[in-house]
Amino acid sequence: MIIVNPEAYRQYPAGHNRFVLVLEQRFSDSFQIEPPSRYEAWDTVTAEEGQSLTDVLRSGVPQDSDVLVVAHDDRLLTAPAVEVGPRRTVAALRAGTGPLALDQLRGLLASLEKAEPEAIGPTGTALGDALAAAGGLILEDALTESVAKVTFGAPTWSRADTGAFLPGAVQSAPTGLRRLDLTGAGTTVTGQIAVKGWSVVRTRATGTAHCHELFEKLSGLSHYPLVLTVEDGTVTDMKATETGSATAAAALTQLFTADPGHSQVAGVEFGINPAAPQLPFNSESNAVATGRAAASVHLLLGSLPLTEFQIVLECATSSLTALGGTEPLAGAGTTAATGPSPRRRMNRVTAASCGCH
Repeated sequence: MIIVNPEAYRQYPAGHNRFVLVLEQRFSDSFQIEPPSRYEAWDTVTAEEGQSLTDVLRSGVPQDSDVLVVAHDDRLLTAPAVEVGPRRTVAALRAGTGPLALDQLRGLLASLEKAEPEAIGPTGTALGDALAAAGGLILEDALTESVAKVTFGAPTWSRADTGAFLPGAVQSAPTGLRRLDLTGAGTTVTGQIAVKGWSVVRTRATGTAHCHELFEKLSGLSHYPLVLTVEDGTVTDMKATETGSATAAAALTQLFTADPGHSQVAGVEFGINPAAPQLPFNSESNAVATGRAAASVHLLLGSLPLTEFQIVLECATSSLTALGGTEPLAGAGTTAATGPSPRRRMNRVTAASCGCH
């Protein structure tokens, strides 16, 4: 049995008196809510087969609720803002598949307990200030000797998570990400960039089978780097180092051929949540996790909804410095922050669960 502990989730804003856990049907017997003192009422709602999150919100979730959705079905992981309403706070936790799915969910829930929004926000602000003073960036990987230069007049942030869940829209959990927009006038990216690590594939489509298929083809990058040649913001060539990265290169080449917009560097994303785990499935946790760094660095290809997909490629072995500087601002060479132990109770385990899922 997996314990959900709303008392520990500091990402939800104060003021609501009801917590609702929404579960995909296949998880209905695997979760239990630890009674929280911060809420007057709490409930578990199991989505029926074929239901969307919109259906669930309309029928089983009162306004003024803090909502946590646990599902693999994409229909349960998003809903239009008008259906969420201005008074609900909805966070969606994507589940993986296979025998380790429940263990992975335990890890994701533990990361929600450990996360400190009051620290994530200032971390993002400090990173923004450092980049504003940089005047440009150098992304360098010692292993492959790849070097790329990013220039901009003033950094433009198209996404800046505060580390908290906000009412009015469905947000992916865990949270903690900043995105440097590189699509505007006066921004250029040129050079070679080594991508290595777990990816994230986002899509504008309602059905996401192709999204998951693409993620699997990119999974070899978790072990082997792929070097991208970028000219004025466009990927023009790729060099694979092993079979695993060759599969990823072939998938990206096919994607670029189908729509050249996918080869455009839309931005650089920074993961600033040290509690978030990196996982072997298509989870936003891979984008927000710092890994071993103070802030992780990811290359963003494609722009939703202009392209079908948006690809987030980690640069786990690369270091980001200011133009002309030597001190790393993010990525390799920086050190992950360590925080206090999570404020939570020990999870209770019943005889029905051996933990070997």
